[in-house]
Amino acid sequence: MRRAWLTGATVLVAAGVLAGCSPPRYDLVAAYNGDDGKPWIMLAPCGRNDITSVHVSSWPTDPGPSPYTPGAQPASGWWSDFDPGIGGGSLPLFAPPASWSVQPHGEQRILPGRRYSVEFYSPEDGVYYGEVYFTAEDLAGLGPGEVWAGDRAMTRKAFREYRADKC
Repeated sequence: MRRAWLTGATVLVAAGVLAGCSPPRYDLVAAYNGDDGKPWIMLAPCGRNDITSVHVSSWPTDPGPSPYTPGAQPASGWWSDFDPGIGGGSLPLFAPPASWSVQPHGEQRILPGRRYSVEFYSPEDGVYYGEVYFTAEDLAGLGPGEVWAGDRAMTRKAFREYRADKC
């Protein structure tokens, strides 16, 4: 009986430690085609929470050569940290505001055959990440008024409702 109790207590402690190691991730970023025909992103933190960093990165969608192999297509993306934090909003994927201190890497355009990740970090209300994953093909398949979030196309209204539910 004592052994069962110790095993159960150990499992509970381990689960608690592992569960508390990383902040939760929510689909609080949407990607869409802007009126200018270029990819845009919508950063949608909960309430009036601040964002303290945004990261855009990409990697090949096929298991071909490593992006670090000479001659491989370079990654495209950028990152920026903020102090103080910023609120949410929409912006062109590869043209963040000039006031941001952006660190670009690779080509600053969406490339075919690559999967993109846009992620923000918010240290408020329990700390969490907002994220979206998409490809050029995902965006090309969007209809008017649709966004890509949560690994699928949805209306802007559905995205707002999802955000309200998660927040």
